[in-house]
Amino acid sequence: MKFFLGIRIPKELEETCERYRRAFKAPKTITHITVVPPFAWDKSAQDLLKLLEMSLTEVQPFEVSGAGIGSFGNRVLFVNVTLSPKLDTMQKTLTLGLKNEGISVDSRPYHPHITLATRLDSKHFTKFKEALGDFSPEYSFPFSHLSVFQFTDAGRWDEWQKVPLGDSL
Repeated sequence: MKFFLGIRIPKELEETCERYRRAFKAPKTITHITVVPPFAWDKSAQDLLKLLEMSLTEVQPFEVSGAGIGSFGNRVLFVNVTLSPKLDTMQKTLTLGLKNEGISVDSRPYHPHITLATRLDSKHFTKFKEALGDFSPEYSFPFSHLSVFQFTDAGRWDEWQKVPLGDSL
């Protein structure tokens, strides 16, 4: 089974981002902030839930915030997400928990973001960046449940479970 871990964003921000994502032909995964990118899990799904619940028992709910638009070179456009100490600690805790189970996880530095467009060539990057115009979202919202996304037989990522953080248990 394949999974990834993410943060769902508030409905209004999700709808705004989704309009851009559809116009830019982004993947049809629910708009989210990735915490741990896709990984293969060969134990039971319940074992994964237990691991995540144990990893999150000490992680207290916190605010997620961000502002503005960013990019990875000219291949990806995204909404910025602030890498707060609490978000950074949660991401590292989850990654370590998975590594301790023998799961190979992305080792690149964590850079949270909300993807608007991906796999772009320079022509589309310029076109889509111009289409964003003065779009410069600024947001903050409470976060208390980690979303677990699973790759389905239909060939897409669907939200499978929500795992509460420490005080939300």
